[in-house]
Amino acid sequence: MPNAVATQPSPAPSGYDKLRLLGSIPPRVRDAAVDRAITRKLSRGTPVFWQGERLRMLPVVLEGHGKLMRNTPGGREVVVDFVGPGGAPCWPEILGDAPLPVSFIAVERCIVAFLPIAPIRHCISTDIRSALAYADLVSSDHRNLLQQLTETRAPSVPARLAGLLLFLLDRRGTAADGWIPIRLSRQDLADAAGTTVETAIRLMRKWEKADLVETHRDGVLIKDVSGFREVADGSDA
Repeated sequence: MPNAVATQPSPAPSGYDKLRLLGSIPPRVRDAAVDRAITRKLSRGTPVFWQGERLRMLPVVLEGHGKLMRNTPGGREVVVDFVGPGGAPCWPEILGDAPLPVSFIAVERCIVAFLPIAPIRHCISTDIRSALAYADLVSSDHRNLLQQLTETRAPSVPARLAGLLLFLLDRRGTAADGWIPIRLSRQDLADAAGTTVETAIRLMRKWEKADLVETHRDGVLIKDVSGFREVADGSDA
């Protein structure tokens, strides 16, 4: 690709400005991909792709949130991450034309843009700047997953569920006011924390009565972050 390395990235078009992958590739490639994007409005529970698929379009979340889920060999569904505005599930398999290791499902009403993968894949394979940016993005995703595993794999279920909410607050929320702007069902929480939906319901009710959290239609409010950290550290609140 002539002059690709020397080309300076410019701000991404409106709606894509949070996606680091697009912000780091040459503007003419990025703009061409965005011009060919297909935008869809998805209701809660709508699958974006299934585990085992090979994609021809790169999904980018413009509004709302989705969950990445994996089916275990034992047949259990496990939530491995949540993707919000500006996010794209940049697993290496997506741009490498390999079967996907996860499914991606909307957890609330979403707007998702589907960009053609071929020009982005070609750019990453020929432009060192874009290749390094993509490697950094995948590395960042993996670091986040390791952090989530650390915070949500405590021995006790209360510690795991509290760790999950703190992880989401750190990744997707507003630490200053404890707000997590994701519409999470009790099933979503149970799947992500490795417990039953009944246990998730019981714990959330317990924490609501203790004035630690509030559940709203469009998110979760952690009212006592320090108290929640004690639960995540192993203290039963």
